[in-house]
Amino acid sequence: MNFQDCVLAGTITKTHGVDGKVVVATEINLETKDFREPIFIKIDGLLVPFFVVTIDTKGHNQYIVTLELVDTIEEASTLIGLDVLLYEDDVVFADSFEMSQLQGLNVIDQQKGELGPIIRVEEVFANSLLVVDKEGEEILIPFNDDFIVEILPEENYLLLDLPDGLIELNQ
Repeated sequence: MNFQDCVLAGTITKTHGVDGKVVVATEINLETKDFREPIFIKIDGLLVPFFVVTIDTKGHNQYIVTLELVDTIEEASTLIGLDVLLYEDDVVFADSFEMSQLQGLNVIDQQKGELGPIIRVEEVFANSLLVVDKEGEEILIPFNDDFIVEILPEENYLLLDLPDGLIELNQ
């Protein structure tokens, strides 16, 4: 992996707890990153790949991250102050991404399965609504970070975990 192929995502600012978790400060919404691919931490001038096990929002632009093979506070402490990089082709939607990029993706709910493709995105009172073609009927789904499990445009789908009864509200 070359530095030219990566973008700076943020910095590890401190440890969290005693089990090896770290806090990453970033302007990127890491919750929508595809974590089947590693993140890279710049250690001694080299890009070292790490797989993310869990990620939780700590506050504005901060995430508590559990990294594979980092199990103690001592191991996590060695990462403080280091840069976190992502492969530039990695799928991460920052706040500035265009909602139109969602058009055409198939929406899959973890409980109900495939719902259908997104035919357009509408803005209603500063809220984004996904208009999905479900078997010939248009259904509206709020585009909410809390519902997003995974966005994978290269595999043409948006995986959501929708609250019970939300789809039925469209009927």
